Amino acid sequence: MTKNEVIYVAKPTWYTEQIYPGHVKFYENFVAQLKQYHEVRALELPDIWVRDFLPVQNVQTGELYQQFFDPRYANYTPKFTAAIREQVRGVFPYAKFFDVRIDGGNIVLSPDKKQAFCLEKRTIFRKSNPTQKEHVEQELKRALGVEEIVWLPQQKGDKIGHIDGYIQFLGDCLMEGAINIFDGDIALETLLDDKSSNLLASCHHFKTVPLLCRIDGNNWLSAKGLYVNFLETSRAIFVPQFNLPEDDEIVNIMKKHTRKPLVRVDCEQISQYGGAVHCLTREYYE
Repeated sequence: MTKNEVIYVAKPTWYTEQIYPGHVKFYENFVAQLKQYHEVRALELPDIWVRDFLPVQNVQTGELYQQFFDPRYANYTPKFTAAIREQVRGVFPYAKFFDVRIDGGNIVLSPDKKQAFCLEKRTIFRKSNPTQKEHVEQELKRALGVEEIVWLPQQKGDKIGHIDGYIQFLGDCLMEGAINIFDGDIALETLLDDKSSNLLASCHHFKTVPLLCRIDGNNWLSAKGLYVNFLETSRAIFVPQFNLPEDDEIVNIMKKHTRKPLVRVDCEQISQYGGAVHCLTREYYE
């Protein structure tokens, strides 16, 4: 597949603006930034976090595969979740179904596209049932076109699964060397098992990168301060900004380790609802 991504986002509607006040203004500014680098396609959908429920793409064939979306991290009603699934099928009727209940944002591909890192959750399979886990792995391999699935343990306090951003940061090779990305309590190197050691094979020194700000424990849903929820495309890196003292620091860190343009995206308000630019987009190669 070529590296000419088309970026998909959810367009504002009267009901998304009611659920996420401020989405209209954010959408207008963000899409204008995206269009400087990519074609953008806006979809009318019941929810804005398209990374979670739009189909995944097979890295070998380019085909789209639709997972079963049934989240446990948000207070979605069964009716609302069913409406999301129905409208996605209407937009992508040619997407093939694969029998896995997983949030698309929990899938991160390795740079060579041979592995997929997935956040291990009870909603995907039961650890006590190895046959079920084997079925999930085979379905994911078929849908994604990868050779191996590497499971990441869900971390204490990470209630909405943003550990995928850590792995994206590592896998996209923005940094060199062994990286300890932390939130004050959890170090990344403790999350990776032997299967993922190839990502660190060329490490020759140690760095500490404060990519994740400490989040207010009283508001666990908020993603304010989650700089790892950035979007990297073939042409640019869209970095969330939260009107925090760390905004400039994060941009300066990234500048040292990439030649791609860094585009600052104001996510202060939208992040209060659980995500930032990575969660709000899904890129497909055409």
